[in-house]
Amino acid sequence: VNSFDLRRRKTAKIAQDNGFDIFATTLSISPHKNSDIINIIGNRIAQQFNLKFLESDWKKEDGYKKSCEISRKEGFYRQNYCGCRYSKR
Repeated sequence: VNSFDLRRRKTAKIAQDNGFDIFATTLSISPHKNSDIINIIGNRIAQQFNLKFLESDWKKEDGYKKSCEISRKEGFYRQNYCGCRYSKR
């Protein structure tokens, strides 16, 4: 089980526990993440939890660039690494 699986399972469980019928992720905004793989994993987990997964590729139409601009303008915290122990170094 990889980190995508673990995090999506936790998200799906929270969605299910709170009566939602759909869940999503912002992971596909990263230029370093493969949206196709993220969407495949999301759909597989959605089936296991009897939910729907909102497929996305937030990088399209300059999505990553726009997210950076909005974050800067609004003063949002943006992590400058993916979160794994290797990138944190």
